Amino acid sequence: MNAVTEADLLSRFGFYKGALYVREQSLCVVSDVHIGLAEALYRQGLHFPLHEEETLLERFEAILGRFKPEVFVLDGDIFHAFDRVSRDVKESFETILATLKAKCEVVLVRGSHDVMLPAIKGGTVERYDRGGYTVVHGDQAVDDHGTLVIGHDHPVIEIDMARFPCFLYGEGMVRGKDIIVLPAYNPLSPGVMINYARSRDFLSPILRRVDAGSLQPVVEVDGEAVVLPPLAGIRRFA
Repeated sequence: MNAVTEADLLSRFGFYKGALYVREQSLCVVSDVHIGLAEALYRQGLHFPLHEEETLLERFEAILGRFKPEVFVLDGDIFHAFDRVSRDVKESFETILATLKAKCEVVLVRGSHDVMLPAIKGGTVERYDRGGYTVVHGDQAVDDHGTLVIGHDHPVIEIDMARFPCFLYGEGMVRGKDIIVLPAYNPLSPGVMINYARSRDFLSPILRRVDAGSLQPVVEVDGEAVVLPPLAGIRRFA
C-alpha cells in the first residue's frame, strides 16, 4: 500500500496536542483523557505535584483556540479509575466539560475504563457517527462504520532515543475504510511504543486485523504535525 503524502493528510485533518480535527466536519476528537491518573500516581507513592487539571485544561483551551470545532468528542477512558471516582476527579471532569461546552457541542463516548461514567453523566454513547466518520473507543469490534477514529492503544514512537505520542493512519485498512488511532490525551500516560508492533500486539481487536506495517505515524514537533513513513519503512532503517 502506498504511503499517503503529508500534504494530502494535512488537508483533511489537523493534529494538535493529542487532538484530531476533521476539517470537513468541524469535528474534534481526543481519547484516553484518564482524568484521575495523577491521583492514582499519588496513591502509588509519587510525592511531587503533577497539576493534572491545569495541564488538561490548558491543552483543551489551546485546541479550541486553534480549531474552533462545532463538535468535540471525548472518545472513551475519560476517567482513569475503573471502580471509583473521587470528588476531586468528578470536579475536574465537570470543569473540563464546562470549558468545552462553552464553545461547542460535546459528545461523551464510553471506553473500557468508564464504568462509572453513565452514573455521573447521562447521555453517553458507545459510538458517534458524523458525515462518514465513526468514533468508537476501540476496545470492541465494530460493524457498519465509516472512517474509524479510535483510541485505546496509547501509541508512542521512539525517534533518536526520544519518545513521541503519535497518531496512526491507515488508508482503507478496515473493510475498505480508513482508520485513525489517537494517542493518549493525558500527557502523564507513558504510552506504548509501536516501532516494532505487529498486529497481534495491539489491544484493540480492530487493530489486530490490520496490516500494522502499513500504518503511518503522525507526530507533533513544535506545534506542527509531521507525517512519517509507514511503520514497515521505519523498521527497515532503525
